[in-house]
Amino acid sequence: MIVDLVRNDLTKSAVKGSVLVEELFGIYGFPQVYQMISTVTCQLNPEVHFIDAIRNAFPMGSMTGAPKIKAMELIEAYEFSSRGAYSGTFGYITPEGDFDFNVIIRSILYQSSSKYLSFQVGGAITYASNAASEYEECMLKASAIMQTLEN
Repeated sequence: MIVDLVRNDLTKSAVKGSVLVEELFGIYGFPQVYQMISTVTCQLNPEVHFIDAIRNAFPMGSMTGAPKIKAMELIEAYEFSSRGAYSGTFGYITPEGDFDFNVIIRSILYQSSSKYLSFQVGGAITYASNAASEYEECMLKASAIMQTLEN
């Protein structure tokens, strides 16, 4: 469902017929978790400015859920704090107009002037989710950050 949502978001900026799922549900092992990753690409429509393409892709459906608009309304209503940079993006744009952006997850943010440190983690909540299991997953995802901060 999320891959289809991302495909739909990319069609807003793509050359017709160029949206491709290059990898579907790849499983990657990391020290604390296994992550399922899909790669969706497209050819940018020359009539669409790349800034608009970035705008069309965010917020990422993989971070909001689906249906996207309703999910964002629920996030706004039920999450206790603003996501800030979490689930946003960080990247670069070259002078030639090439660009690459990511989705910010499991990152430490530090504001030196106020000495404020924060990080956020999350999981995909579905109809079949179990609250205790979701909490355990979040704590597992946070464990690498907490270990880093302890050191």
